Amino acid sequence: MSGETSSGSVMLVVFAAGDSFMAFDARSVGEVIRVPAITKAYGAPPYVLGVVNLRGRIITVIDLEAKLALNRTEASDPRLLVIEERGGEAVGVYVPALRDVLEVDSSEILPVRADSNGGDADCVIGTLRREDILAAVLDPKRTLAA
Repeated sequence: MSGETSSGSVMLVVFAAGDSFMAFDARSVGEVIRVPAITKAYGAPPYVLGVVNLRGRIITVIDLEAKLALNRTEASDPRLLVIEERGGEAVGVYVPALRDVLEVDSSEILPVRADSNGGDADCVIGTLRREDILAAVLDPKRTLAA
């Protein structure tokens, strides 16, 4: 994984989405904020909630559950994960609840099975398996691709 440290550990931002937990490599997450007022973006795809003004930057907000066709989760403590992309662009990913930011050993992230292809599986790059959590680790670039 790209967020590995020299000791073989990886920092992951873990959140609830659908009926399960998911995670992004923390290096791809510029910041985690409470959800500000979202302005509707008319004519946008259904998974685009709208845009926010974050300190002068206009950021498109994606509803990850809608984008990945997941079951809806009641938002207990919604957050916006600001994913930094190359070229200075950023995308906000709305998540219903942030679980934790974890430092995990890279050996705790299992590779994706070779027969897991097509659909949403294309954006999953591994599975975090710990005694207390099981989470799909997502590739932000593939997850947010149109």
